Amino acid sequence: MMKVPNNPFFGTHYIGRKEKKAVDKVIKSKSLFRYQGPNLQYMTDQFEEAMKEYLNVKYVLACSNGGTALKLSCIALGIGIGDEVLVPSFTFIASASNILAVGAVPKFVDIDETMNIDPKSIEQNISERTKAIIVVHMQGSPANMKEIMKIAKKHNLKVIEDTAQALGAELNGKKVGTFGDCGAFSLQAGKTITCGEGGFFVTNNKDLYMRAKMYHDNGGYRVGCSYPTWENTKTFFGENFKITEIQSAIALEQLKKIDKIISFQERKYQYLINRIDTNFYKIRPFVKGANSFKMSLGIVFSTKEECDNFIKYMNNHGIGFNIYCSNLIDKYDTFKFQNSWDKNNFPYSLTKYIPNKCEKAESLFKRVAWFNLSAELKRKHLKYIVSKLEEYKNVRCW
Repeated sequence: MMKVPNNPFFGTHYIGRKEKKAVDKVIKSKSLFRYQGPNLQYMTDQFEEAMKEYLNVKYVLACSNGGTALKLSCIALGIGIGDEVLVPSFTFIASASNILAVGAVPKFVDIDETMNIDPKSIEQNISERTKAIIVVHMQGSPANMKEIMKIAKKHNLKVIEDTAQALGAELNGKKVGTFGDCGAFSLQAGKTITCGEGGFFVTNNKDLYMRAKMYHDNGGYRVGCSYPTWENTKTFFGENFKITEIQSAIALEQLKKIDKIISFQERKYQYLINRIDTNFYKIRPFVKGANSFKMSLGIVFSTKEECDNFIKYMNNHGIGFNIYCSNLIDKYDTFKFQNSWDKNNFPYSLTKYIPNKCEKAESLFKRVAWFNLSAELKRKHLKYIVSKLEEYKNVRCW
């Protein structure tokens, strides 16, 4: 039996001499803070400028992680107490917890066959309290932004794109994360490029950028790399969500490799797809015009039992297919029991959280087997996966 690599750490695989050299430069400068130091290297400024060019957006703000980028999006858009934000139930908890962090509540909506938020479910769940939609481009695959933006415009809703897993993915030639009012990206270890932790907020709206920038810098108003001021009419309170120069140095070098990373993932995916019997195996579909970042291979089965049997077979042969998560996030205790760290149960005590049934998501997530397309996969591993897929098909058809 061959043990097939299954780790999801894409950018990490490419960390090498250039990242080390960039970090050494920052350390030697003794200027690790992004705004000040005896010999500031301006790595964060450089990263933001390079990312603006890559995404073709006007404003990029590097921050401490993808979750803070989501919170900054909510802050910039003025989402708060009494507001409701639509979010898919099939996602990571950060997509919803940062709604709670600003005093609003999520309303969970269903997904479609692409495993992304279903535009029809969005329209069915809009209420008078709905202020925004968080669109998650799940596992590198673009959601149906054409339909979603049409619905948002019709109902005067804001759109935040949670693009944590989809940096580099495109829809009809345009990078995802740039369709909505704001985009939130992650630089965590399991993302397209990484600096271990970190993230960034993007927008084409200057006012939204300035609100996010001030909030991420303790609410201070800052010009260039000068010390911020809190003594003018523009400032408000905020938090410290800044990124370090060391993180930015690594992220900047990783960004230079992004086309190579995306291309390598695409080649592995195509190798498998071109050799899989798609009459037997139903592959997770993509939206028309999508060019996804190939983090994984998703195979959809008609029943949970069939999916479980497939996973067991593959695992017994050293291939780490699995279901994506133990449960949908709306089943987590904070939502199920409306739990909070706060003794007054903020924000549930201030606004109404309405549980919602997401029937398609509840069925689909149990019927899709996922395999991480690890950066460590070699041709011998891919050949072995294909052979076992064919072997399982023959066993089931016999």
